[in-house]
Amino acid sequence: MTTNSRRTTNARAGLHAALLCVAAAISSAAVATEFGNADDFNAQFHVIGSLLESACHLDMRSAYQEVALGEISTADLPQPGDQGVSVAVQLKLRGCVRTEGGRREANGGALAWSRAEPVVGITFRAQTDPDTPELVGVLGASGFGLRLSDASRRRIAVGQQTRAWFVAPGDSTLTYYITPERTAAALQPGHFQAYINLFLTYD
Repeated sequence: MTTNSRRTTNARAGLHAALLCVAAAISSAAVATEFGNADDFNAQFHVIGSLLESACHLDMRSAYQEVALGEISTADLPQPGDQGVSVAVQLKLRGCVRTEGGRREANGGALAWSRAEPVVGITFRAQTDPDTPELVGVLGASGFGLRLSDASRRRIAVGQQTRAWFVAPGDSTLTYYITPERTAAALQPGHFQAYINLFLTYD
């Protein structure tokens, strides 16, 4: 991938940053030459900058979401590995531009490449469950964790970037699932909560 074709943006909760350079200068000679009497001017500002074309931006309504899993019965999680009802979470990307992009999968995997679609990678970070580190840990109730999976229901490891995902030009929606899953610890009923941070990478 060339430097000119690569546009990478890491953002907490999917945020972009734009760079604008502003230069100011005072030049009495230049002012006098172009405008006549330099005594009529105190300063001259020469403003320059660049309008950058970014791959996508995250819809602000997707940046912070409260996900309700509802009431989970201990009867639904009798054995380690048993799962409750999954809840979908959607991330909305806006203004994705037509651009080439690519990314190699982790551990020397296959190269995902497109000449017309940017590639999105997502990393979920959270406190993991002490008994099953691949699950997101919960605070409060115990005996279960939260399983993350993508739209194809492939499991997502906490702290590792997801598989490359091509996004079509325009607006796109990425769907992920959160599923309660029993661990080896004893079930302890009660209210619970968890915090999951999400980082997006555009290539």
